Amino acid sequence: MRIHQLTFGMLMGDAVSNNILATDDRLKRWGFETGIYAQHVAAQLQDRVLPDTHFLPHLDSANDLLLFHYSIYSPNIRLFKAFRGRKILIYHNITPAEFFTAWDAQQAALCDMGRQALQTMTDCDLAIGDSDYNRQELVEAGFDAAKTAVLPLFLTLPKPDRTSPSPAPDPQKKVTWLSVGRVVPNKAVEDVLRIFAVYHHTINQNSQLILVGSRGLTKYVQALDQLTLDLNLQDSVRTIGHVNDPKEMQRFFETADLYLTASFHEGFCVPLLESMAYGLPILTRRSSAIPETLGGAGVMFTELGYEAAAEMGHILVSDTAVRQQIIQKQYARLEELDAAKSEAGLKAVLEQVGIVIGKP
Repeated sequence: MRIHQLTFGMLMGDAVSNNILATDDRLKRWGFETGIYAQHVAAQLQDRVLPDTHFLPHLDSANDLLLFHYSIYSPNIRLFKAFRGRKILIYHNITPAEFFTAWDAQQAALCDMGRQALQTMTDCDLAIGDSDYNRQELVEAGFDAAKTAVLPLFLTLPKPDRTSPSPAPDPQKKVTWLSVGRVVPNKAVEDVLRIFAVYHHTINQNSQLILVGSRGLTKYVQALDQLTLDLNLQDSVRTIGHVNDPKEMQRFFETADLYLTASFHEGFCVPLLESMAYGLPILTRRSSAIPETLGGAGVMFTELGYEAAAEMGHILVSDTAVRQQIIQKQYARLEELDAAKSEAGLKAVLEQVGIVIGKP
């Protein structure tokens, strides 16, 4: 018996791709034969991932198990439907099309197709969300609630040093705010810019905002670049683009003083947990899966104005007592999501489809 994983793309620096690799590592360690297949494979991963056409010979393998990771519409949906063995759908969420309508009609159509196609994949043994927010979307799409479950992502994060306090930044040092994620409309990067503009111009001019994430949505990126000029932030905002190198990404978290996101839609939001691991206080909009991911940690805002959000950011940076309280709460939340618990969750998921570890 083999356990296969199928997805649209395997990319460097991508949370879903990293989770697939980590899952494969566990399955191999437990004695299973495995395979990973994708329509698009980064050159650096071609030693571990095969093109999805290589899955075709396994379609009639009735004793095998397929884990289908779904986060965007893909033609390889047909492989999932045609597979005759046991099937688990793992739903990582698809951004609602309306976020893209004004910016990219093709991307909006792709998101819409992806969500519509989800309703045609209910004939599976189990459907998994990596958050309960995602699991509930599966139920809304027509999946049997009794055949759904939650399995958090496997994350490779540094072990926090809880004995070493994270002091407020040196007044002589430039304060750095960090925001990580694809530069797309649902992330509301324009609100990140406006909040930081208030902080930079009215509270602390010795500050910078670093935006890390792919900038492929041309029309939206151009609008943000113009807004940066309009807000007179051209010398205080650094746009980095997508980062493949984990060590480079680590440096951004280690040298930042505050993590900020204003996203309206997240299925999980891995950068929140990365911020926790690096002792970085979090300021975020309360939306979608974010409250679930934070589990009571961090600081959330809903309808705060830009001025109030900027002031809260200032407190998280400068007030040592508040900063430490928030960071310690984030550390506690991180312990609730450690790899051992995800491993136990994966074993439980396999048992639900009749696969017991030690009896492949």
